[in-house]
Amino acid sequence: MKDTIYRLVDFYTLFYYKFILQDISGDEHWWSHNFESRQISTWQGLTFEIVCLMHTDCIKRALGISGMATEVSSWRKAASEDQKGGQIDLVIKRADRIIHLCEMKFSKSEYRITEAYEQLLRQLLELFQSSTKTKFSLVITFVTTYGVADGAHHSLVHSEVTMEQLFK
Repeated sequence: MKDTIYRLVDFYTLFYYKFILQDISGDEHWWSHNFESRQISTWQGLTFEIVCLMHTDCIKRALGISGMATEVSSWRKAASEDQKGGQIDLVIKRADRIIHLCEMKFSKSEYRITEAYEQLLRQLLELFQSSTKTKFSLVITFVTTYGVADGAHHSLVHSEVTMEQLFK
């Protein structure tokens, strides 16, 4: 099916293909030499997303909606000539007509939302609403390692779930 999203979720297989199979450096200390690299940072983010997706029941519990009927999915809209595309890794559609559009962010401290990222989130909200034609209320939920930092662009965040709550 062309609109289906497939995701490899085996952590060792992901690590093997990303770091072991392609390792031609011969550097026995590669990991410690590259720990702050973009490559490692990207891998940490993708791995954190998978952990979150494997703990959707904990996310719903942290949001206080574990007893409510919900539908959990991902959503993607391909870009076209006249419109940008977008993707939401976790969508929680609630029976009370609220939809959580969940952003999952790995960070070594509280996650800080920039002005540019706030604008991107607003565009994503509009794209989701116009593409799905939903009449449900849309809210932004952040699932992060240590929460979202207070700041000028924090007001867009409806609810938060931290890494600690993923394992309760």
